Amino acid sequence: MDWARITVTTSHNASEAVANCLFEMKATGVEFRSMDDDRVNLVAYYPLDDRVNTRMQKLRDFLAELPKWGIQPGPATINLKHVKSEKWAEAWKTAFPPQRIGKRTLIVPTWHETSHNETDILIRLDPGMAFGTGYHPTTRLSLELLENTVKIDDRVADIGTGSGILSIAAVKLGAKQVDATEIDPTAIPVATENFQTNGVTQQVTLSQGDGLKDIEDKYHLIIGNILTKVVLPIIPNCPARLHPGGFVIFAGILETELEQIQSVLAENNFEDLQIVSEKEDKITWVAVKARTNSDKQMEGS
Repeated sequence: MDWARITVTTSHNASEAVANCLFEMKATGVEFRSMDDDRVNLVAYYPLDDRVNTRMQKLRDFLAELPKWGIQPGPATINLKHVKSEKWAEAWKTAFPPQRIGKRTLIVPTWHETSHNETDILIRLDPGMAFGTGYHPTTRLSLELLENTVKIDDRVADIGTGSGILSIAAVKLGAKQVDATEIDPTAIPVATENFQTNGVTQQVTLSQGDGLKDIEDKYHLIIGNILTKVVLPIIPNCPARLHPGGFVIFAGILETELEQIQSVLAENNFEDLQIVSEKEDKITWVAVKARTNSDKQMEGS
């Protein structure tokens, strides 16, 4: 089979949004390749057919729209190359081996057989379906914090669930119930399939919605691996939706944006407990775990 390889060069800030666009166009897989500066290459593969030109135009239109949403793609470029390889699909899989995250979490593609310990949190997930498959720093940082936060019988809200990986991890770590929301309708069937594959369907309620607006419960933890511009307006709504002493975990934050996140958390009576980071070439990604100040939360109620 012949393949069309589309490479989009854009800013790190725009990379998640562009990756989601590539997924929506049914990419067989999307690979992140960081460059030396504040740039990233997103490499996606599609069957070579008469839809290639349509996909290219959709990408151009999408990149042109990003500044209207407050996301600067920089001088983005799109490159198309014809790849002739009967065995490409299998070769692509070798780029995604099982990976360990934190002390217990093990992410394994469904096609891979691997040995694991009884104490492992085993998550079977295929890359190239929806954003959040464990191969990007923001997902790894989220899982690292999640592993040390979830307690037995917790209720968790997963904002912008994407592939559903954080909801799956929360249930396997002991959460009693997870309410997962996702604004992108194309990610809903992907997350649903992943919940079924990992046997957590009964513990997860999935809905299409925007942040906390479409769920009404109180939680022990609210987590979101989403862009900083999306996180900031969500933070003020979190204290009322958390049990006293409840936690938030937010990722998808650039190091240069951390101070702004910390400031808004402090304004809303959160105490910073833990900050973790991962450097990818010259870009440093950050995730924050914070707890509501119980005394101030009670005073405000």
